[in-house]
Amino acid sequence: MTRPRILVTGGTGFLGKKVIPLLREKFEVDVLSRSGKTEVQGDLTQWNASLDFDSLKNKKYSLLLHMAGLYDLTASKVDCYQHNISTMGTVLKVAEALKIPFFVNTSTVAAGVNSSLPSVKPFDLNFSKPFPDAYSESKALGEQVLQNWPVQSVQGRLNLRLGVLVGDTKEGAIERIDGPYYAPEAFKKIRPVIESLPTPIPLPGNSATKLPLVPVDKAAQAIVKFCEWALATKPQGYLSYHVTPTFGLGVKEFYMSALKYQAIPHKGVVLVDQISEALILKASKFLAKFPEEELYYLMNFPVYDTQSTREVLGDGWCPEFKEYEQTFWSGYEEFVSHR
Repeated sequence: MTRPRILVTGGTGFLGKKVIPLLREKFEVDVLSRSGKTEVQGDLTQWNASLDFDSLKNKKYSLLLHMAGLYDLTASKVDCYQHNISTMGTVLKVAEALKIPFFVNTSTVAAGVNSSLPSVKPFDLNFSKPFPDAYSESKALGEQVLQNWPVQSVQGRLNLRLGVLVGDTKEGAIERIDGPYYAPEAFKKIRPVIESLPTPIPLPGNSATKLPLVPVDKAAQAIVKFCEWALATKPQGYLSYHVTPTFGLGVKEFYMSALKYQAIPHKGVVLVDQISEALILKASKFLAKFPEEELYYLMNFPVYDTQSTREVLGDGWCPEFKEYEQTFWSGYEEFVSHR
């Protein structure tokens, strides 16, 4: 029996390198990139992605998985808009031109970070107040393009809002310092201060905030399962899902874990969120070199509704932090020892 063939963008990045081998176990896979080392060469920043549609139509793709995009909280608005909004329109044109019936997009929980809902729904997009950075704004607008795209050949569009990707559950391997990994970097810089404090360490955060950390291998497995599910159930229209853990990790618990694994003596941690957020951000950047953009999310992640996700993936698809805590830190230590 012939296996379905799918077209994939963003197959060479941190996430893509985990996703592609799993996809190849179940599908015929063509990766689209500018590298010249993949099955299809194209550039999503160019008109029609510089593709020869006539030759590709014979491939009869069953699904397009779009993982390409720019992930950089400090990137300019122009760059974010080009790579996260304009390319969304381009890749949807590719799907239409090649008559690909199903489209799966990997977005981010940052698209819903400024929601006013007590529990953010996967469809929720709030443009009534400014986003904290051009990245989150561009991803939200990219979702809006996908949701409102005039449907012709594409029957079903799935939007997957991925949580904060961290090292895999086996080795914890990472490729750069990013997101939660800035915390141990900051603690190293202020270690003498921490050790000298006779009281608990005042650190920025909110006890209600939960970090939606997702090991990259579990995110990859989830994406592949959603692709299988789409081809098996043939969903119609637009659907969106939060690919995040059921509960998430408390900020204080994360701080305590970082201090423990670096063996930094301390008298405990107290979260500070009663003074000006802007002052907290500036002070943290000055004292510990913790990027303001990253710290904003640490303090403001909302609660993400995952009910619909668990209906597809099952309740235990994503482990909670305690289950892979040791490999998380061993992966970090391995990276910093070789940089």
